[in-house]
Amino acid sequence: MNLCDTNLSPACQQRLKESLFDDEQLLWVGQPVPEPWASPAGFFVFFGAFWVSALLYGICRGGSPAMAFALIPFTGMLFAPLFNKWMQQRTIYALTNQRARVLRYTALGYISLAYVPVPDMVKSREELPGGLVNLVLGKNPYVANKRGGNLELVPEGFLNLSAEDAAVVESLIMQLEESQTK
Repeated sequence: MNLCDTNLSPACQQRLKESLFDDEQLLWVGQPVPEPWASPAGFFVFFGAFWVSALLYGICRGGSPAMAFALIPFTGMLFAPLFNKWMQQRTIYALTNQRARVLRYTALGYISLAYVPVPDMVKSREELPGGLVNLVLGKNPYVANKRGGNLELVPEGFLNLSAEDAAVVESLIMQLEESQTK
């Protein structure tokens, strides 16, 4: 597979090209579908816009200027969906003849994760609403969510793929696993 045949932006193509070994061949390249991160926030954007306008109206009518500090979290709430979508457009998933790669963009730069093909490389396959699929390749030992009083490690891997891409990736991973065991 050639990087020019992908839908990646030139900056993402360059980032991926720099991260590959000389003898590594690309089998599949993709990106997550960014909508799931942005769409549930629609209500919060509406609520945030309403709240911010009410605060500004109160300040203009002689309210306390200290109320302006209340705008900071709501400004973050307004821009969070846009920022998350922007980050997802810079996340790259790649499957090569040697490993699976996740190049995830964060506020601090790129994080690179690599998974070597081993038997049962896909730890779980999670079906999501909207026909999306998470192919969990591992759990991040450095990040945990607190749910019900318990710490739960955050899944990592090829997250929020279309069902078609997930099927292609699963078949390629099975081929890689078979070639590694021979």
